[in-house]
Amino acid sequence: MITVVSVHVGVRQTLAVGPRSVATGIFKSRVNDQVAVDRLGLAGDAVCDHRHHGGVDQAVYVYTEEDYAFWARQYRRPFDAGGFGENVVIRGLDAAELAIGDRLRLPRVTLEVSAPRIPCGVLAAAVPEPGFAKAFQKAARPGFYCRVIQPGTIAADDEGSLEAYSGPAKTLLTVYHANYQTPSRDQLRQLLMLPIDQRTRKKFETALAKQEKGTLSQHPQ
Repeated sequence: MITVVSVHVGVRQTLAVGPRSVATGIFKSRVNDQVAVDRLGLAGDAVCDHRHHGGVDQAVYVYTEEDYAFWARQYRRPFDAGGFGENVVIRGLDAAELAIGDRLRLPRVTLEVSAPRIPCGVLAAAVPEPGFAKAFQKAARPGFYCRVIQPGTIAADDEGSLEAYSGPAKTLLTVYHANYQTPSRDQLRQLLMLPIDQRTRKKFETALAKQEKGTLSQHPQ
């Protein structure tokens, strides 16, 4: 059984990322009441970088209590829920076993896994641990973005279940690692068959087109 531990939304704030000052909604605060969820995410949650975040394919970011426990062991200190920019913290789920397209069926909302979170400079600046973005990448505990299949409301203590994707499945971590590797054409074609988010889809389509163009240039008709 999946249980919602906490729900978080963030307001627009400014953060120093190296020499730059950027607007971000990564700092999330816990909400104790039910929060409305529509196709674009949680009501009141700020998305400041629309090029890299948000939209219908990355509407809700989910992290697990089990993965937070891993970070607490690694750094020998607790991390506050919401500290990685997630909207929802859940327990009772091994995120490493999730597949793209799996659905979280909660009492009033249904979410579909669409993408792993790729760590960036904003995460590195937001978490006060040296080299955290690299540690986050290496640990392969990225959490996951979801699209909203059934809008409604969500709240702490909601309980639900996981519904497995019915098509040819690839794990969340397969897609995560593919972001850092050079998948073959066959691998890219398989990944593109998944219900992945549009940003990842565009990246993989571009990589596939380059590989196919390279093959044609090596073997002209």
